[in-house]
This record gives sequence, structure tokens and C-alpha cells, in this order.
Amino acid sequence: MGRIPDHLIHEVRARADIVALVSRHVGLRQVGARHWGLCPFHEEKTPSFQVNSERQIFYCFGCHTGGDVFGFRMRLEGLEFPDAVRVTAQEVGVQITESVGGQPGQNSRLVRANEVALDFFRKSLRGRAGGAARRYLEGRGIPADLIERFEIGYAPPLWDGVLEALRRAGVAEELGEQAGLLAPRQTGEGWYDRFRDRVVFPIRDAGGRVLGFGGRSLDPSGPKYLNTPETALYRKAQVLFGLPQAIDALRHRGRAVVVEGYFDVLALDRAGLREGVAPCGTALTQHHARRLRRYVPEVVLVFDGDDAGRRAAERALPLLLREELRVRGVFLPPDEDPDTMVARGDGEVLRSAVEAARPLVEQLIEEAVKNHDGHAWSASDAVRRLAPYLLALPDPVEREASVRRLASGLDLSPSTVLEAAGRHSPGPQQRASENAAPALCRAVIDPITHTLIGILAAEPRLGDRVTESHIQALPSREAQALVGRLLAAIRSHGEQALAHLLSPVEAQLGPDLKGMLSQIVSESVPMEGSTTEQALRDCLARLKHRALDRESREINARLESCGDPEEERALLEAKEEMLSRRRTLLREERPPSR
Repeated sequence: MGRIPDHLIHEVRARADIVALVSRHVGLRQVGARHWGLCPFHEEKTPSFQVNSERQIFYCFGCHTGGDVFGFRMRLEGLEFPDAVRVTAQEVGVQITESVGGQPGQNSRLVRANEVALDFFRKSLRGRAGGAARRYLEGRGIPADLIERFEIGYAPPLWDGVLEALRRAGVAEELGEQAGLLAPRQTGEGWYDRFRDRVVFPIRDAGGRVLGFGGRSLDPSGPKYLNTPETALYRKAQVLFGLPQAIDALRHRGRAVVVEGYFDVLALDRAGLREGVAPCGTALTQHHARRLRRYVPEVVLVFDGDDAGRRAAERALPLLLREELRVRGVFLPPDEDPDTMVARGDGEVLRSAVEAARPLVEQLIEEAVKNHDGHAWSASDAVRRLAPYLLALPDPVEREASVRRLASGLDLSPSTVLEAAGRHSPGPQQRASENAAPALCRAVIDPITHTLIGILAAEPRLGDRVTESHIQALPSREAQALVGRLLAAIRSHGEQALAHLLSPVEAQLGPDLKGMLSQIVSESVPMEGSTTEQALRDCLARLKHRALDRESREINARLESCGDPEEERALLEAKEEMLSRRRTLLREERPPSR
């Protein structure tokens, strides 16, 4: 993917208004320079979510989530960092250029080629050439509003339809090939259209970019479905059809309904289930699971009830569990899918089945117990089959309950089942441990550090008054790291230092330190200019006293164990010099006499 230059990222961040962005999703109430509302990332009744308009950051005191404008978009809208920058840049009027291997804007040009092709496909569906495609869609019960919502188009049976559309738009044929729209001729020079006589579905990412296409053939002699080949933009192991259309429903319902095909997603929509998505020409992957986790805590898998459908669900289950998703399963009757059910008028039946979906692990355990014939080998086979799912369960309570349920059904002890599962499948257990969310370890930040960080965040210009000796006087490594990194960011990024450090892709601070920094800044009380400078002087003076206290303790400890007269004399001189510095510091702090 293309790399966005740092100076453009900084420009977009500087122009963005985080309050305006958050207000689209959260009702905010202004209190001074800060805004409060209900957190969009967890359930709460009392507002604990704060947006700081001066520093352009957000922080929730309930779930300890914080960051900058890009972090908010990534978490709420499920965008990758580059997409969060691109979408924000478009809104604030910054032209983004990218570079891949020294070629600026390559991905942007690929997106442009796909947009030209999409415009051609949509016009073709509405035009004279699209009559058969319109009748086909009508025959499958796809209404006009759904065609518009999903931007369905038609690739006419031409060898150069897209080719000529690209030429008219000034898009090079080589770029059309790189985007997967054109294929080189096997004989002679030139290119031809990859998609011909097909109903076409655009595949967009959550940021709205057209990454590629999927096409359903109207010609029974060819392959039924054809997808864009792997390109710099289109990675079938990562993209999900219907994601942009489903985002609002995903957030509202708190779940995703995963089906197998394009028309199945349309069928879910027609049945009132707008949270449907589907992989594109591939089975569900770890990338898909990770992407879904950004939006929802729960996934409902809808598959055919035949052996192939059950195997697909079982392959997807550990991938989803590894991302700490709760997984339910719906197995439709053999030879049924959401599209056929809705077409037959059974949309309400489909909806009811999804709403009543049970945990998939629970269903697999019941099936294993049902098939158990009472022999030890049968029990061993059942545990071996279910081991990857049991060990991938991220919640220890859910894992223990599932182990007990299986053990009871097989007439075994839970410890025996757990031991056998670990022996049969160490890999998933190890991966579950590796992917377990790290415990939030928030060191207690002392009042001096808290005040100092609040001052530097509010007035970065005062950063040059803080020296290395001040940093070393801070009481903990966490405090020293926070202040040191903040000062370095002030020197390199000025007023944007705080947002830079809290950027989702900035690695100078780990998640815990970023959380501490967000919390400290959100808790800091705003001060006026002269008051801020006096508070900084007080902070630095207290740090000097702390450094002198530490030096005094070290000298006294050495004097107690010292047996050499020369060394003792040197230590006494050092102590007197230290006391002289303390007296000077106290005189400097004394208010002038009137």
C-alpha cells in the first residue's frame, strides 16, 4: 500500500476538528474547552467520554480508550490508519499523494481506474445494453433501491467496453491491467476487458475506496463468478463485501452476520438484517476476523447445513475465537441459502433463525455428545475434534463451562478433557495465549508528574525550561518515559506533539503509556498563562528538592558505612555543597519582600 508522507498526515491532523467528527456519532455537551458525552465504545449511562478541542484528543474515563482524530475513526469506523487519514483529508480539503517504490500516487491511480470502471458498469446497467441484466436482477427479486445502495452494475459482452472508458478518462491501459480490469491479449499486443456479460458488484473498503469487483455471469457457458485478481489494492483474504453498507448496522446491533456470497448479503438486507457481510471468493480468514473485531463483539455464521457448510463453519470458528469474538451459528437446510429463502418469501424465517442463533461451540459439543457411542476411542476422537475450539475460547469462564459440558456428555472429568485437549492441540492454545489482551497495568502517576504533563500539554512552548535533571528526578520509569517522550515530541512537532504521540501508528509509547498520557491530559485543570508559568516553576522546584533529597540519602548511607577518613572528608564536603544548593534554592523560592 502507498505510504502517506508525514507532513501531509500532520497537515490533515492540524486541519481536522475532532469535536465536529465525534459529534456525528456522540451527543456532546460543552464544559469550557472540553466536551462530554456517552462513550461510543462501551455501554454507560453517565457521560465519561471527553473530547479536548484544544489538544484535539479524546479519552474515556470508563474504558480508558483515548487517542487523536485518526484513532477515533479507526476504532469507530473500522478503518486502517491510511484510510482514516485519506477520509479525513478529503473532508478537510487536503490532497493526499502516496508513494510506492518511488512512484507517487500509485494506489490513488488504481482507485481512480476502478471508479471509472464502476461508472461505466452502472451506466451500462441503466442503458440499452443492460436490459437482460435488469431482467435478471428483477427475476432474483433485487429491488431498485438495493441496486443503488450496493451500486450494482453490468459489464456488457464487449471486449473493449472498460478499455475505451479508461481511455476516455485518460487512464493508461497498463494501469487498468494493474487494477485487474484488463487482461493482456494472448496473441499480439493490447488488452481486453476482464469482466464481460456479468452483473458486477463493487468491493469497497470501509473508507469508501473501490478496491475491486465481483461479477456474476449471465452466460451459463462461463464461470459463474469472477473476481478481481490480487492487486496492490485488492486482497481477497482481507476484503468483505457489503462492509461500507453495514457499518451503521454493525455498530447498532453489535454483531455481524457472515454469509457466503454477494446475493446472500442482499438477501439479508431484504430480510431486514443490514449487518450482513461476505468474503469475496474465499473462505473466512484471520484478516477477516480481525477486521470484524474492530466493529463488533459477536459474529453469526450462516452456512448451508450440509457437510461442506459445517466444515466451513468449523474452519472459521477458531479464527474468530482467536480475535475474542463470540460466535453463533445458523445451519440452513441442505441446498438452501439466504438468497433462496428470501426469494421464496421466507425472509422472516431467516431473520428468526439468525435472532435465535446459538453459540457455535455449544452446538458442536451437543453434536459430539450425540454421536458418542460410549467407547473410549469415540470419546477421545470427540475431544480431539473439539480441542481447537475449546482452547481458542478467550474467556476462561466460557472455556471452563464448555469443557464441563463436554466432559459431562462423555462421562469424563473436566481435568481429563482439558489435559487431552491440550495434548491434541497445543498450537491454538499457544496462539490464544499470545493473542490474549494484555492486562492493563497503569502505574500510579504522582501529583508532580501529573501536573507537569498537564502544563506541557497545555503550553508546549514551556518545554525548553525542563531539563534532563528534572526528568531524572521523576519517581518512576513510566513518569520519566512520558515526560521525556513528550518533550522530544514538542521539539519535533510543536503544538501537535500530543496528538502525534497518541497517533495509532506512533510506537514511541506503548498502549499503557498512551492511556496514561490521555488520562492525565483529560484530568488536567486548564490554567491561565501567568498561573501556568508559576505552576511550572513550582513543579521544577519540587523536582529539584526531590533530587537533593535523593542525593542527601545517598551521601548519608555512604557515611554510615564509610571507614576511610579521606573518603569521609570528601563525603562531608559533598554534603555541605548539597546543603548550600538547597539554601540557594530556598532563597529563590522565597517571595520578594515589600
